[in-house]
Amino acid sequence: MEADTLGRQTDETPVMNDIVGYRSFHADPNFNYQFNRWLPYLPEDELIEAARRVNSLPTFQQVMFELAQKAEAENRTSKAAFYYRGAEFFTHTSDPEKPIAYQKFQELFAASTAGETYESDRIPFDDGFLPMISIPAKGEEIDTLVVHGGFDSFIEEFYWMMKEHAEAGYRVILFEGPGQGGALHKYGLKMTHDWARVVGAVLDHMKVESCTLMGISLGGCLAMRAAAKEKRIERVVANDAMVSFYGCLANRLGESKAKLLGFLLRNNLAAIVNRVMGKAVAADSTTAWAVAHGLNVTGTKTPFEYLKWAQAMTTGEISAKVTQDVLLLGAKDDHLVPLNQFFSQQASLTNARSVTARLFTAEEEASSHCHVGNQILVQKLIASWIMERLES
Repeated sequence: MEADTLGRQTDETPVMNDIVGYRSFHADPNFNYQFNRWLPYLPEDELIEAARRVNSLPTFQQVMFELAQKAEAENRTSKAAFYYRGAEFFTHTSDPEKPIAYQKFQELFAASTAGETYESDRIPFDDGFLPMISIPAKGEEIDTLVVHGGFDSFIEEFYWMMKEHAEAGYRVILFEGPGQGGALHKYGLKMTHDWARVVGAVLDHMKVESCTLMGISLGGCLAMRAAAKEKRIERVVANDAMVSFYGCLANRLGESKAKLLGFLLRNNLAAIVNRVMGKAVAADSTTAWAVAHGLNVTGTKTPFEYLKWAQAMTTGEISAKVTQDVLLLGAKDDHLVPLNQFFSQQASLTNARSVTARLFTAEEEASSHCHVGNQILVQKLIASWIMERLES
């Protein structure tokens, strides 16, 4: 093994493996998804054992921290990085361990990629900066692929996946906008609905005149909002398609509770909403984490303000303004995004130059949110689609 820049030893095994398949690690769909999310980066046998020990949010956090510290002590740098990332995810925003886990992930990611060819930079934006990773194209540059996440991802998570596109000839630019990753953790920038201004700042800084934009998770909604205004975006990939962020939140309540919440919001009954949500937060640690996370990302002060903010995060009023080539990706068994949003987004893109819609299924091991379980299939399809659009 070779020593990294921090004096530790780097992993002998590949950082990202080629495992295909969505596993049944845990009975709880949220915990199960997170274990599957990190499977490409972490040993499956360790995740199986970890899942056996998890029965609550605090135990998930505890187990992932323990595994992170163990991997770090054993000089398994990249594994430690992603265990810290897993621990950070479900750590409450008020917990002092959260920034520690984030910093550890950053340091260990940098250590595990010390020999890689990429540029890390930060792009000035408002009163802070947008973190960026730029991966040069191998050989002749085919296109520029600009990539961002959604409500809770970091760009480092996407590096190894997106490196494959760079190897195929694409200049790849990964960035974190307001409310995401370092833009939030380091600079306190809260998420904005005006994603076109965010993407525009990235394109200006990187001197990009034409590109393909890919948004992941909530990023599928953000990318559409950007494409409606920013015409240097020639092609847009919604991975996954998302029409309404609020619709995703309300869907988790069930039909009757969602109708009641909609009534309260329409009539601006803030006190009742905040009181009901306060009771829900007090009764359930997962709800407490989710609400605190939402307030932190958006900069809102109360659950009522957060839900009103979420209602405005939609593609409903802008879809007809999207004139580019569009690739919509959907997941048939997505536990976060209602399936009807995939079809609604497809129908509303009435002025797009072209619309390609692809719904992934369980048979393809890609029917979960953002197709966790078979990224190889998904990224091949994206690369093929970009090439077809460039050649048409």
